[in-house]
Amino acid sequence: MKDLVTVCFESENLAAVAIPFAEKHTLEVCSVETVSTPFILYYKEAFVELIDRQTNAAIHVDFLAGTLAHRRQYGGGKGQAIAKAIGLKQYKLPLKVLDATAGLAKDAFVLACLGCSLTLIEQNPVVAELVKDALSRAENDEAFKTIKELGFELINSDAVEFLKTIPNPPDVIYIDPMYPERKKSAAVKKNMQILQKLVSHDKNKIINETELLNQALITAKKRVVVKRPKGAPCLTDTQPSMSIESKTTRYDVYVLT
Repeated sequence: MKDLVTVCFESENLAAVAIPFAEKHTLEVCSVETVSTPFILYYKEAFVELIDRQTNAAIHVDFLAGTLAHRRQYGGGKGQAIAKAIGLKQYKLPLKVLDATAGLAKDAFVLACLGCSLTLIEQNPVVAELVKDALSRAENDEAFKTIKELGFELINSDAVEFLKTIPNPPDVIYIDPMYPERKKSAAVKKNMQILQKLVSHDKNKIINETELLNQALITAKKRVVVKRPKGAPCLTDTQPSMSIESKTTRYDVYVLT
């Protein structure tokens, strides 16, 4: 990771957050002008962002504005394919969902807005830091209050190892194995392109999808849901109980009870 990401901060008052993170993950800290790694984790006054130096594109997470906030206000409710796959109409709320591959937390946030209690697992510490920053900025916002009360916990961990020792198994485990499945897709959006590039460079951190699904099937109480591009093969030879499709996505559902 230290050859991929450098930590920078916009002002001195951000050093108290940026430097401990860099030290914990043995990342270099320097000014933006002297960075030599492919990526910058940039602590700014407004938010923390990840910059791809090759394209100069940057991403950050925001639960209060932009596409996530719009989805919260105008999403498709329980009629959405993801809601059907999770089983919101079959099970009593709040449904306890563990997102084993949280990424930028888009799908987790959608499920939280629909009344689920969420645990988010993200093994890449840089990606987890982007989500952590968004949670910090949303902390005192009234619109986020209900979501916090239901539960929206982020954990930076290896998902398989976490599931092996989890004290209270979730009702549903959700898996979106975006690495490396969508790496070659021309339709991949900017934020996914940056994340895929980051994780693909860090070869030791690529998720073993087969192991993750097998462990999820052992751990979940009610079902496991795997998000796939429409037309893609199943994640493993284990066939789902059913599949639910939207325009571009398929949700393979493994019903356990």
